[in-house]
Amino acid sequence: MLCILLAWVLLCSGCGVNLNQKEAPTQPSQAETRENNLNQLTHQAPQEFGLAYVEKYGFNPFSCICITNRPVFSLVYESLFVLNSRFQPEPVLCKSFSVSDNGQSYLITLCDGIRFSDGSPLSARDVVSSLEAAKDSDYYGSRFSKVAEFRVQNEQTIQITLTQAYENLPLLLDVPIVRAGTERAERPLGSGPYAFSQDGNGLSLRRNRDWWQNRLAPVEYDAIALSETKDPTAVRDSFEFGSSSLVCADLTAPNAVGYRCDYELWDCPTTTMQYLGFNLNTSIFYQRELRAAVTHIIDREMLISEVYKGFGTAAYLPCPAASTLYDQELALSYGYDEAAFSAALFSANIPADYAGRLLVSSADPSRMDLAQRIAKAITQAGLRITVKSVDEESYANALSAGNYDMFIGEVRLSGNFDLTEFFRADGNLCKGGIQNSGMEQLCRDALENSGNYYDLYRGVMDNGYFCPLLFKSYAVMANRGVISSLQPAVDCVFHTAGGRSMSDASVAYEETEVPEQTGKAETTEETEG
Repeated sequence: MLCILLAWVLLCSGCGVNLNQKEAPTQPSQAETRENNLNQLTHQAPQEFGLAYVEKYGFNPFSCICITNRPVFSLVYESLFVLNSRFQPEPVLCKSFSVSDNGQSYLITLCDGIRFSDGSPLSARDVVSSLEAAKDSDYYGSRFSKVAEFRVQNEQTIQITLTQAYENLPLLLDVPIVRAGTERAERPLGSGPYAFSQDGNGLSLRRNRDWWQNRLAPVEYDAIALSETKDPTAVRDSFEFGSSSLVCADLTAPNAVGYRCDYELWDCPTTTMQYLGFNLNTSIFYQRELRAAVTHIIDREMLISEVYKGFGTAAYLPCPAASTLYDQELALSYGYDEAAFSAALFSANIPADYAGRLLVSSADPSRMDLAQRIAKAITQAGLRITVKSVDEESYANALSAGNYDMFIGEVRLSGNFDLTEFFRADGNLCKGGIQNSGMEQLCRDALENSGNYYDLYRGVMDNGYFCPLLFKSYAVMANRGVISSLQPAVDCVFHTAGGRSMSDASVAYEETEVPEQTGKAETTEETEG
């Protein structure tokens, strides 16, 4: 990935005296510096830049699930934190944050001088309103299932109270912040470097020349044309033949289309995991050793290359390999090992005429291809597996009824890779009888202290509760020369490294009381449009 644009460099002089030294020039004000930067960009940048969008999904960041539309949000809106390509949080609107001794209460202080694109100041009330809207949404709701309360502490400070201890709450706070009262609007008001503009020429983005951040915007255009489209084919045509200059797409989605023109390409990381689930109640996969050995017969790199066209990363643990939560040494224990699978299969003593069923939804051709290749690999290794491909409704019904031995699943996890929903008795990912109070406790321990993720992941893999396959990535394609550099982050295509780290924003404070309250949990998937 390439870093975006430009970093500030401060030159410091020594204490010695130079008789020939001239008096230092007066430093420009922030407003003058910003204007100089804008003038420089206007002079250097290509003249036109455009983005396509799918009209029916709109531009409300809390309800829009369309991958094509969401890149606009990283130009119009800002969040307390952004999740970078290494799945680490970086502070944006957050000046500093502190956490109570029991890990269940966070105070977040906002940066000074933040203004929305209409010039109005951003306050803690706006943040709380936005977080409440996110908690009530399908897109963000699952991540806040353990939040008891968002509360305005003062004009610049928000308190977030949790029902259990969290070490890494900032991983969940990459939520767009909009002006209070506009959360349900078609196009809410944001504080980013661009703002929506509607005139006789249609909808566009216009540069916010009063952007509060004293640095370069992530792209270099005074205006960005927005082209209305209806479906992925129209998005592609707008990119290849129309005014669209950049597009973010899931090239493995059921309705994906091919791009035939010349373009520059970047990977955009996601938290979407493809995995193999098991039914512990069948006469074959009730055996823990056999379930746990399945990971050894799956060639993940081949699947990514041949099925997902390279847009994914192999996962031997249930989080992306780029994440700091991923233990490379532990992951090596679950890699391809045909002998290990054969040994487990021999010990399982499966009847020679047995045939297991691998359930998959026919709505997704990539997952069907994935299922066929996995079934072939397991069959060739000595355990006959047949693929049962059904429509989406029948797939859901079969999962509920337990009519399968294995299934291909997909889930968009939260940024802290919380696995609670797999093991909680009424969790919406708890399929095949894998509910387990001990594993649920390991999930809580991991959320409280990330050092416990090792034990959690080992518990998942050694018991074969499910088998992670890969984490998907999206394709970001741009016409050559229209953008100087790009560093796509999770749900933030136009990500700019701001130079601040978590250590710059973290402090500590005294313990506070925490009310008891139960949150909700949901999982959703994005759409290509």
